[in-house]
Amino acid sequence: MVLLNCGARRVECHGVIFDKDGTLIDSLKIWPELIRHRVEILQRKLNFTPEIGLLIERVMGLKENGLITLRSVIVIGTREQTAAAVNAVLYLYLGLPWDIGLAAILEAFAEADVEMGLAAQALPVAGTLEMLFALRKAGIALAVATNDSLLRTKALLKEAGMDIFISAYACRDEVREGKPAPDLFLLACERLGLEPKECLAVGDSLLDVKMGNAGGAGLTVGVLTGASTVEELNGHADIILKRVSEIHPA
Repeated sequence: MVLLNCGARRVECHGVIFDKDGTLIDSLKIWPELIRHRVEILQRKLNFTPEIGLLIERVMGLKENGLITLRSVIVIGTREQTAAAVNAVLYLYLGLPWDIGLAAILEAFAEADVEMGLAAQALPVAGTLEMLFALRKAGIALAVATNDSLLRTKALLKEAGMDIFISAYACRDEVREGKPAPDLFLLACERLGLEPKECLAVGDSLLDVKMGNAGGAGLTVGVLTGASTVEELNGHADIILKRVSEIHPA
């Protein structure tokens, strides 16, 4: 076991399993631009009115002030769930058949990724790279458990310079159930060769914390750089930190 400082608390563990968006990647800064790219591409494809474009932005989670709504679909949902939310708007307001609308949306999402570029979407939360380096140097095994796909997760973390520190991945397209079910956490533990009680589960949302609790994590750590507030995490997370950089070897 390695002794870590988690804020003001000291804990022992062999591994740390991180969420990606809002925990390692500063997604709240990235998503407004990504949402706008998606809507612009969809508008070119389907030629809908600006009013429908604004409605699609709101459905994905972009507020009028340009900030992201916490616990909106882009924050806690999968890519497919976000596409389905947008598709409901197209179905109701444009009368597009469900299958045609969904295909157009997923195609637009893929095009937005290319237009925006992975580099622009791979912004680390402040201090994250230094934290990962220190944990690996201390002998901690590191994994990522995310509701994103394996291909996209690996590509983003490579672009962010984090992949060299990560020993295992557990992604939504590899398990039966996503968060808050324990499947992703347990798969990450298995791939690290560790027991759940030997690992910390670290994430920005209540879903991450509930996943860790359901999976029997040694400790659950909530961070305030993404989906959930202190009030939402209280009573569920064992520790609440401002950001992951508050985790470091003792």
